[in-house]
Amino acid sequence: MQGERQPAVDRAEVYVRSLLPDGHSEQQADTLDRVAALVEDGVVGERRVRVCGRQVPAALGATRTSVGERLVTRLAAFREWARRNDCTLAPAMELRVVEDSLADARYRAVRLPALFLAEYRDGALRCVTPHHAGDAVHTVDERLTELESGDPTAFQPVRQGPPHGPVSAVTDALDETEPDATDTPLPKR
Repeated sequence: MQGERQPAVDRAEVYVRSLLPDGHSEQQADTLDRVAALVEDGVVGERRVRVCGRQVPAALGATRTSVGERLVTRLAAFREWARRNDCTLAPAMELRVVEDSLADARYRAVRLPALFLAEYRDGALRCVTPHHAGDAVHTVDERLTELESGDPTAFQPVRQGPPHGPVSAVTDALDETEPDATDTPLPKR
C-alpha cells in the first residue's frame, strides 16, 4: 500500500521468564505495554510473547520438549547474531552446570534473563537485547527507546534457517577448559 508507513520491525518476540520474584513482573508488564504501543504506532508489525523458564539445556540433544528445542535453536541464532555484530549475550545469558539428582546426571544449561527481546525484519534476525557491545551494556529499555524515537541502531541481520549440524546455544561462551557444549548430558562425577 503506497503512502503507508512500513514498520521498522516486522515482528518483535518478547521472551519473559515465568515465576519471578516480586518486582520483575512489573518490569515485564511495562515492556509488553511498550511493545504493544509500538505495534499500535506502526513501528512494529506484530508482537509475540514467549514464556520461558529459568534455564534451557545448552545443547539441542539435551532438550526433552519441542518448546526447549525451539528455544535452543533460537538461542543459537541469537548467538550467531551477536558474533556477526561483535557483541556478546553474556552475562545476561550465562552457562552453568546443572546437577539433576532425579536423573543422576549433569548437563550444561543456559540461565535466561528475566526479559529479552528479538527483532525480525524481512525474515531476518535484526537485533537481540540485552547484549554487550564493547564495554557498553544495551538493555531492552534502551532498545525500545531507540525504536520509539524512530532511529534504532542498525545491525548486521542473520537469516534464520534450519540448523546445519549440532546446535548449541552457547558454545562461544564456554571457558576454554570446558568440553564442547554440543554434547548430551554429562555423566555425574
